[in-house]
Amino acid sequence: MIHPMRVGVAGAGSIGAYLGARLAADGHEVVLLGRQRLADAVADQGVRVSDLNGHDSQVPPDGIRVVTEPGGLEGCDVILVTTKSHDTRAMAESLAPFVTEGATVISFQNGVRNPAILRECLAQANVLAGMVPYNVVWAGPAHFHQGTSGSLVIERRDDAEHLAKAVAEALTGAGLAAVLNPRIEAVQWGKLVVNLNNATNALSGVPLQAQLADRDYRRVTAAAQREALAVIRAGGKSVRAAGPLLPTLMPLVLSAPDWLFRIVARGMVRIDPQARSSMWEDLTRGRRTEIDYLNGEIVRLADETGQAAPVNAAICRLVRDAEAAQASPQLSAAALLTAIGVA
Repeated sequence: MIHPMRVGVAGAGSIGAYLGARLAADGHEVVLLGRQRLADAVADQGVRVSDLNGHDSQVPPDGIRVVTEPGGLEGCDVILVTTKSHDTRAMAESLAPFVTEGATVISFQNGVRNPAILRECLAQANVLAGMVPYNVVWAGPAHFHQGTSGSLVIERRDDAEHLAKAVAEALTGAGLAAVLNPRIEAVQWGKLVVNLNNATNALSGVPLQAQLADRDYRRVTAAAQREALAVIRAGGKSVRAAGPLLPTLMPLVLSAPDWLFRIVARGMVRIDPQARSSMWEDLTRGRRTEIDYLNGEIVRLADETGQAAPVNAAICRLVRDAEAAQASPQLSAAALLTAIGVA
């Protein structure tokens, strides 16, 4: 039996509430730092968590706590940071007075910059990078559904390996497979390449499964990924897979004819019909997306190294236009291919 931990989740949206509720269901004391609407929903009905493998469970209202101020995470052994990347610094600064000396803080966020920001602001903590491979949809007032497959990854570092191992064991014990990896930066860049499909999905307005079944939508993502891989290599970075999804082969796989894609994809990742990208969810809820930390990160690296990234720059413009409209634009694959300059 794993010793119960006191776990705080900073930025309890879809991913954070899902991870926290799975841990709470396994007997850990969990505090979610989230918005009032989450607090009200959890107080009324608890938290329901489900996944594509058939797991479906309910954490009662008294089995998990939701707070709306960072002081509510004071004294936590472990803090999982799951806020959007553009909120990382503000979250870290607000948490700083309440993070215990020697606490373990793990960034389970998109992008590649967040762990460095957390280390800068939370010097008293052991900050580790992490990676969440799957999509979680906020499917009801307090219902969170994991729609794609994969294992969590946590940074393995010699000076904090015992801490990372303890958290990985707790997550795995709660039914959330987690592994340690010493090359976490390359894993993060690899995940970023995979995540370039988020924008395609958000701009299409259709579920992930349906979007990926359309070769022309896949060609949009493949063009962004092909460009990204060239920029990353020229920038002196490397990419690494954390599972069966090989970032360097993804443009080739996505560009394949539908019959071949279905065969190859079947062994790479599972997606259920409910799955959508978090960027689609942000657009439909009228929230700022993470485009600057995904496709925008490629544009930024290209600028820094004297390269060009016209495909990713065009996708950034389309998403920012959709942010301004506060809606998924539901663009056809043909319209997207034209917008990014791919025949």
